[in-house]
Amino acid sequence: MGLLFAGLIASAEKPDIVSVKGPDAFVSTQHAVGGLGGMEQFVRPGNTVGILVNSGFREKGAYVDPDVVIAAIKMAFEAGADDIVFLQHIVPEYWERTELEPQYREMIARTRTIEINQFPSEFHEDYFMQIEHLEGALALGEMEVVKEIFEIDVFINIPIAKNHTLTTLTNSMKNLMGLKTRASNVKFHLDGPDRNDPDYLAQSIADLNLLRPADLIISDVTYSIITNGPSGPGETVAPGKVVAGIDPVAMDAYCAELIGFFAEDVLSVEKGYLLGLGEKDYQKLTIVEVEL
Repeated sequence: MGLLFAGLIASAEKPDIVSVKGPDAFVSTQHAVGGLGGMEQFVRPGNTVGILVNSGFREKGAYVDPDVVIAAIKMAFEAGADDIVFLQHIVPEYWERTELEPQYREMIARTRTIEINQFPSEFHEDYFMQIEHLEGALALGEMEVVKEIFEIDVFINIPIAKNHTLTTLTNSMKNLMGLKTRASNVKFHLDGPDRNDPDYLAQSIADLNLLRPADLIISDVTYSIITNGPSGPGETVAPGKVVAGIDPVAMDAYCAELIGFFAEDVLSVEKGYLLGLGEKDYQKLTIVEVEL
């Protein structure tokens, strides 16, 4: 857990969200997860861990800093994970963006990736399964999702908080679209009353989070595009923070405001709250903010 949080956890209510600001994303990630009690609170020896990372963009501020991911997999292996699978393919070039790659090359090589699930992914019966309807979903119908989301013991969602021109924000809830085929994702945009209908799109994003709630969310809010998302290039901000929690609604509301958006302008936050996925008023929760 680390000395930074040991006394706090022992003497106070366990945090719902831990936000760590610092110059080193790797170190900040370790402290953010440590503030929740450490990776051992989520990963047990022998577990298979599935990780979903928003890594498929080229513009800095549009993809998760690889240092965040390396810290997460290091902690998961140290907690006893037997197998770590990236649920959406990570290309080898992604790791070349960090100076940590040589040091952790062997560790990265111990992970595996679902190579077929990379944009624009297409259905293959060996890797995807068809779901007719999610119980409780209000808009989302049939879809094709990665099979392994139901086979893993622990699900870690690692998004980057950034702009999306259609949804204002993409972060923890929207990141789950990476579990689906391109054809299924197109339905989010076309199956509503109008093309790219904002209400339908937000409801579909919220519905998708009924699929398999993440056991842990680690949001990269170190450096983010705030216009022309999700791919950029665009204007950027540098909050310098890594945020960890388990409530996708609260995480989206909190991280939206870190990059200069109003949580109430992110429709999926309200939709997720109404579905019972989490708390939209994050100020009701216990939040620990630390600057290293």
